[in-house]
Amino acid sequence: MYRNIWYNCSQSVAQLNFYTDSDIKILTLTGFKIRNFLITDVGIRKISPFDRVEIKFVDKDGYTTVASKLLKKCELDKRTIVGLNDKALSFVVINIDFKEFEEIPPLSLGEEEEIEMGQLIATLGYQVNQENLSIKQGIISSFYYSEEGYKYIQIDSSIKTGNAGSPLINAETGSIIGVISHKITEMSQSYRKLKHIMNSNINLLKKYQGKYNLEDIDLMQVLIANQNQIKYITKEIYRIADMGVGYAVPSMDIANFIKENLIIEEKQRSDNTPTGFQRFPFW
Repeated sequence: MYRNIWYNCSQSVAQLNFYTDSDIKILTLTGFKIRNFLITDVGIRKISPFDRVEIKFVDKDGYTTVASKLLKKCELDKRTIVGLNDKALSFVVINIDFKEFEEIPPLSLGEEEEIEMGQLIATLGYQVNQENLSIKQGIISSFYYSEEGYKYIQIDSSIKTGNAGSPLINAETGSIIGVISHKITEMSQSYRKLKHIMNSNINLLKKYQGKYNLEDIDLMQVLIANQNQIKYITKEIYRIADMGVGYAVPSMDIANFIKENLIIEEKQRSDNTPTGFQRFPFW
């Protein structure tokens, strides 16, 4: 079962590596190809300032690169599909109709599939500081509804930061039933709250720089350095943490987002009015 999933799906899963202008890799995400589009986690919009991203697909050995493309941040932004009501979504859709990716096989969204508790699932993704693609197994353990009313699939499987954007696969049919998200995990929410507190502390301390000195030592600078060290340690712990419970956005949400934006575009095109969207052949 899982051997077939690897054979049929592994070459459609991409690694997204984000680099600064100094060529320092700051983060890795996972994505997967649907038609001429790449589906990945919404975290791509919140990454610390980066200069470029490398999108690459590997062979069935999970390591050898078969196709890659380096994009500047401005080009990535232009190719990210923007919808009318996508602010609360936990995924993004990116146009990757490059010749380099023409031979990359696309996956299929199982948008009409019934998802049941206890159902066997698989995920394919990349982990932080590892270049190889890996497969993981698990089950659907529950369903979760956010405060905004959005439905998520809760899975019992090992999830790491780099797995965000991984396809959630029905182990029995091999179709995509969701995309892994880190947006609503308890650890992610706690990390964001802690980071907000530390940033507030730093901003407050900066207001008093130079006002409280002990001989030649500026006490506020010492406290600011301390807060920055805690931020760094917290970030590293978050990056390498292994979460035993994961959450995924149902594939139906992805399909609906694409269809709704296609309908909007077609209507605007027929009315000969300018569109705020890029027009692509979704289906």
